[in-house]
Amino acid sequence: MPEVTGADIKKLITVPAIITLVITLVRLFAELGNLPSWLASKESGGGGAVIGITWLVPVFAIYFAIKLVGSSGTFWKNLARTLLYYGLAARIPVIIIMGLAIFGNWGTHYDAFPPEMADMSPTVKFLLGGVVTQLLLWVGIWTVGIGTLVGVVASKIVGPKNREARA
Repeated sequence: MPEVTGADIKKLITVPAIITLVITLVRLFAELGNLPSWLASKESGGGGAVIGITWLVPVFAIYFAIKLVGSSGTFWKNLARTLLYYGLAARIPVIIIMGLAIFGNWGTHYDAFPPEMADMSPTVKFLLGGVVTQLLLWVGIWTVGIGTLVGVVASKIVGPKNREARA
């Protein structure tokens, strides 16, 4: 396989990004529709609800690893770059929803924050709790960091030889 390019990454992440967006919107409407908290918690951080996108990272990390095994270049760098683009595609809609929820006071987990942030202005909540947290914690640490670890382990299990044998 030739070196992984931006166009290859875009093609690779398109369906996972659409799935993630759909789940994000389902979660939002579930919270606005007051579904049970085990399905869509309105607590800060989401409260471990079933409907959410956090669990998609290891699933898609494995998917990306399988697709990238055997590509030219450094595997983990290709995987990390793919996960970075996926993370941005997944979390930019969340940042937009958070901005709307914070400034609109929607009462969802998208505008719920810990008590120590209660006195902060909506702008600061959006910048710190929305933009910075989404980009650093969720994209940087969770999606790229943990996703790369999961993908590297998956690549060892499904290495190029195993993948060729299944094809």
